[in-house]
Formats: sequence, C-alpha cells, structure tokens
Amino acid sequence: VITVDDTDTIYGGGVYDGKFSTDLVHDSNNVVRAFAVSSFHPAPKQMLMIGLASGSWGQVLANHPRLEKLTIVEINPGYLPLIERYPMVAGLLRNPKVELVIDDGRRWLVRNPGRKFDVIVMNTSFAWRAHTSNLLSADFLRMIRRHLNQGGVHFYNTTYSGEAQLTGATVFPHSLRVLSFLAVSDSPIVLDKERWRQTLTAYRIEGRSVLRLDLPDHRDRLNEILALADTPGTPGETLRGSMETGESVRRRNAGKLIITDDNMGIEWRR
Repeated sequence: VITVDDTDTIYGGGVYDGKFSTDLVHDSNNVVRAFAVSSFHPAPKQMLMIGLASGSWGQVLANHPRLEKLTIVEINPGYLPLIERYPMVAGLLRNPKVELVIDDGRRWLVRNPGRKFDVIVMNTSFAWRAHTSNLLSADFLRMIRRHLNQGGVHFYNTTYSGEAQLTGATVFPHSLRVLSFLAVSDSPIVLDKERWRQTLTAYRIEGRSVLRLDLPDHRDRLNEILALADTPGTPGETLRGSMETGESVRRRNAGKLIITDDNMGIEWRR
C-alpha cells in the first residue's frame, strides 16, 4: 500500500519512503545525496538505480549532465501512476535516457549478468525492515561488484546502521560515507570538490537550473554543500552532517555484525 500525506511525504507499506521533492536549496528530503555522485565519480554515464518510490531521486539522476542512460528497477508498479500526478517528477517517465523495469532488483541483476554500470544507486529503506538484508548483505554486495565497470561505485543508503556501514566498508577495499549513504568501490574513491561545484552549477532539471547563483540563498546553499567535501576526517558528533573515510567507518564500527544472507543482519533483532 502506498500513501501520500498533505506534505508530499510518501509511505510504502506504512513506512517513510521519501518525499516528492528535487529542491536542492530547500532540501526537505536530503536529496543532496543524489546530487553528490559527481563528488566522487568523474563520468557516471551509465547508471542503475534500484528502487523508484516517489521518483525524486530518479529525476535528479536522469538529469545529471554527464548521464547517457539511467536504468531503474522498481518492484512496485503502483508508484508509476502516482508519479504521473506530480509535475516535478512526471517527466522522468518520458525521459528518453531512462529505461524503467518492473522487477525485483536482486532478481534483475541475476537475470542480466552482462549489464555493467559506472554507478549503482539504492536509496535503501531502513536497515531494520523485513527483507532489507537482501540489499545490505555481503552476499548482495559481491553480486553488485560483478555489475560495476572499472572504477565503478555502488552508492547506497545505510540509514546510519553501523552494521550496514561496516559490511560495505569490509566487502569493498575503498569506501566513503556521505551522510547516511555509503559509496563503495574496488578502485580508490577520490573526492573532487571543484568538479562537484561545476556539476552543481550546470545542473538543470526539466530545463530549470537547480541553483541560481544570482540569488544569495542559492550561493549560500552551494557553499554549505561543498563544505561536506572538507569533512571526511571528522566523524563522531558530526556524523549526520559529514562525509567519512572507509578507514574511519571500519574503526568506528569495529566489532559489529557483518550482515549476510544467513544471519539477516538486524532486520529480525529489533
């Protein structure tokens, strides 16, 4: 069951599933994380997104200046007629760069062994939800690895779960936490603040600039976002407003559980 309240907040199966918003300046759903791809990947031409929900993240990724094709795999077809009703995301369904598939993400990966991507994105639901280990386990991450191009990055929501963060930072040799998300790769992940600045200032969604630098609040927001690139060495109390190196992620979560398909992580322990 999908519901939307009067604040454009969406719930799937009774649990928060995002908002209808692509607004980077008045960011009510932390969509800045979707805009962060260019901070760590130079040319995300081929992208895969597992999970659609409101379509807000899909709309952001589909309009990335360097994108050539975005493949979206969503298990619930009920989101499609809902997206049609919201103008800020409706264009996603008609974007020629978008391939939309209704299927289970994990099953689709198994059925398409030859498909590889520069970036794979999952705005994963809460780590404690039933079946979430299907997307957070070491087994799944090794499956994801086979679908990454050389230098490819998997970027997914850990919802601040220490177990999920430790699992990703253990399976992959290189990782970077971006707020609640974790970027993992077999290649070094290099932050490029200037490339991120250039991408954000060039970003347009449905023909409109995401940032208008003639407006003071837009300039302030750009500087606030770019300041994240200066925070990888400062976890702790700034955890929810920072980036963090993989080394720090492993050290901070040492001794926690590595999620596997067999132990199911924390989904049945809370």
